Amino acid sequence: MADENNPVPVAQAELIPDDAIVDDDQVSLSSHGTDYTSLKSSVLNYEYDNGRRYQSYRRGEYLFPNDEVEQDRMDLLHHIYGMIFGGSLHLAPLKNVTGRVLDLGTGTGIWAIDFADEYPASEVIGNDLSPIQPGWVPSNCVFEVDDFTAEWEFSQPFEFIHGRELTGAVKDMDHLAKQAFENLKPGGFFEVKSIGLDVFSDDNTYEEKAQFTKQMCGLVHEASTKFGKPLQDLSKWEDDLKAAGFVDIVNKVVKIPMSPWPKDRKQKEIGRYFQAMHVQGMNSYLPKLFCDVLGWSNLEVTVLIAKSKQELFDLSIHQYCKLYTFYGRKP
Repeated sequence: MADENNPVPVAQAELIPDDAIVDDDQVSLSSHGTDYTSLKSSVLNYEYDNGRRYQSYRRGEYLFPNDEVEQDRMDLLHHIYGMIFGGSLHLAPLKNVTGRVLDLGTGTGIWAIDFADEYPASEVIGNDLSPIQPGWVPSNCVFEVDDFTAEWEFSQPFEFIHGRELTGAVKDMDHLAKQAFENLKPGGFFEVKSIGLDVFSDDNTYEEKAQFTKQMCGLVHEASTKFGKPLQDLSKWEDDLKAAGFVDIVNKVVKIPMSPWPKDRKQKEIGRYFQAMHVQGMNSYLPKLFCDVLGWSNLEVTVLIAKSKQELFDLSIHQYCKLYTFYGRKP
């Protein structure tokens, strides 16, 4: 049995219900922030809706907000990834990274900053639609305002290309994988990882007791498809990497408890953080999707979120989601 000092690796730990066993308990930002003054006003002229702030560059391409509340959620999710993978920033077998590294949809830039610190000889570029990254970052890290789903125009290849939580932002993973392949050095790695929307349980408690969460998931699929960026079947991303030309492809799937229902202490802690992150996430992505895409009223969205939260905090519902990681090497 795991304990806090020697936790079972998350990919191997069994999710045991808490009630089953008695608990023992392209505008660059320089590393010194001086280029902020050169940002075009159109990039910083944010859009406001439903009390939230959204990016203005390529307006309408991304439905999540970019305000401080959403930035906190992104950083919390970064912490969850660290808990799951033991602090590792990547699963690809990288050694002494001394070349260029690209972080797609970098968000707050926290992964890119940590990677630049861990590999000081590398040159890390993070791109995103929103210029929300900090100005003071490691000297080998830079951020760009750019849309990674558009055609890439990089002049030099990369040693490693990384993308996290891209589902819902990518129209065509097949095309993205091909662009990554074309922009990698021979021997370079492409790694993507994302948490799937679909929810599961091994004892049917989700299927039997979480009707509003099931409704929410179905509606998110419907809205994202209508928006033009469907939440894809992540299990098919391996085929996309293979079609692009990658070899030695590794597919790793990890179960993530959505609340602190497991017996295992490490899993319980992950579930506690994920529960908090998911509550913020519902408030971030559901209003735009349901109101703007499906035509719901704010009241209808608020009620569904409240009902789904009740199910999320019901620890007799042993729900979990799946985190998919794929990486491949360019021959």
